[in-house]
Amino acid sequence: MLKKKIHRLLFVFLSSSMLNAQEYNCELLSRVVNVASGFPVYYATVKLSGTNQGVIADQDGQFRLPCDLELSNSIVLSAIGYETKAVKIDELQRGEINIIHLKPHVQHLETVSLTVKKKKSDRKLPARLIVSRAIKNIPINYPKLPYSYIGYYRDYQQPIGDSYARIKKQHQKNANYINLNESIVEVFDAGFNTDYFENESNQALVYSYNQNETFVRDQRLAIPYDNNKKKYLNRVFIPPFGGNEFNVLNVINSIRNRSRQSFSFADVFSKDFTKNHSFNLQGVTYLNDTPIYEISFVSNASVSGKDHFAKGTIFVAKDTYSIHRLQYGLYSVNKKAPMYEVTIEYVPVNNKMYLNYITFNNEFKASSDHYFKIKEISFDPRAMFFDIHFNNELDEKSIHPVHKKFKIVYGEKEENVIIDDISVLKDRLRLFVDKKQLLSMPDFKFRNLSEAIDVQIKNVKDTDGKLLNRIPKFVLYQYRELFVQEVFPEKKILSEGVFMDKYLPLSKSHINSFDEQHKYWINTPLKGNEVVK
Repeated sequence: MLKKKIHRLLFVFLSSSMLNAQEYNCELLSRVVNVASGFPVYYATVKLSGTNQGVIADQDGQFRLPCDLELSNSIVLSAIGYETKAVKIDELQRGEINIIHLKPHVQHLETVSLTVKKKKSDRKLPARLIVSRAIKNIPINYPKLPYSYIGYYRDYQQPIGDSYARIKKQHQKNANYINLNESIVEVFDAGFNTDYFENESNQALVYSYNQNETFVRDQRLAIPYDNNKKKYLNRVFIPPFGGNEFNVLNVINSIRNRSRQSFSFADVFSKDFTKNHSFNLQGVTYLNDTPIYEISFVSNASVSGKDHFAKGTIFVAKDTYSIHRLQYGLYSVNKKAPMYEVTIEYVPVNNKMYLNYITFNNEFKASSDHYFKIKEISFDPRAMFFDIHFNNELDEKSIHPVHKKFKIVYGEKEENVIIDDISVLKDRLRLFVDKKQLLSMPDFKFRNLSEAIDVQIKNVKDTDGKLLNRIPKFVLYQYRELFVQEVFPEKKILSEGVFMDKYLPLSKSHINSFDEQHKYWINTPLKGNEVVK
């Protein structure tokens, strides 16, 4: 059974209402890919040249820009392990998805090992020591002074496999993203020496919120986890912590909240991370010209137990020991897909490390309402028959043999009543009771007959082959993501505005007016067949 520390994971689902969306008449759609492999470069940073403003590509390497950008004439794309690339905005084509190639930039471990050891700093350090120094240097490398950042937040569900698609055949909309909710927020942080959740100067303003109707919306998946029937997390207990979906995402940031419990088995990052894991130096990669250690890790079995394990990668700058990225996943030993994954990335701005993005997803299971079931059963006590209405068309062949599929019982003792006849009508099934046999029962009373008599049905099917009352299950990921678009070093909390209530869903948050909202945009995921018109 999963170790109780996993209980610290927090999950909140929102119940949303439609609010104003940020829209553009024209957008430039792009995808960032590895020039060698053709695979997407996920979460690449896209900055407007000469500014501190931009977007983050998503897990498919995709991003969108408004056509009427006035702040810059080019964008600069960067990602750990790739050469930085500048692209002129007027070279991006409207009406198609622009493919932008990045070249890998990696220095292999064998090369690192051949470094001439003239300086102590050039020596090959143990991976655990590098990570320990990185954690120790958090107070030095990250901002102590107040600052803020404006970012694009979104949450959604994503099906795993085709189980959801089979159930939801009637949907004409793209089901790759379900219940996509999007927002522009500004986060005020009093600095890394403050507790993010207890310090009153750590707040957020909501500037926009939208339920995206382009993709499927399924209200059954927008309910809270019940860990039982409708929507649940397998072998994970959900504590009644409180807090909204945005607050949950901040809890997961173990770097910012290094002295607090975060997620298993990072636990209290400053003291438990190195103790709970084994580390291996994979090599040195680069962000722009900055050399960065790439260190893989796996949880110690004594901590995670025999049924589960965690693994991931941490990227640490070679010169400053600042943590650029932490990728962390928890797995069951008999499954390839993670139970949850966390990726946190920081980037340097004015010699301090500021959040670039954080993404968190967890696997969950849900029951579908789209199954073959009985809508209504009525009994006519004078004509002595049941009318059974189903939600789908009944397969007539499946009702035989009748004595094995249908059973009528009477009274508290549930005595069997013979079925005299059965007929399939256009919109219902009619079962006739053997009136003579029923009336001859010793305990028979005509009064309250409708309450005393009942019909039981099993193993009948609809014309799609679905068994009666067989509730299908499907597996999905729940995503919560925040992508920073601009950082404001040393910016103090504003005195005006209505701050986000951390204990109410974003859908219920006050939407603040913002004169410069046109500078920031909703980076909605691209649909498979999307074309700009």
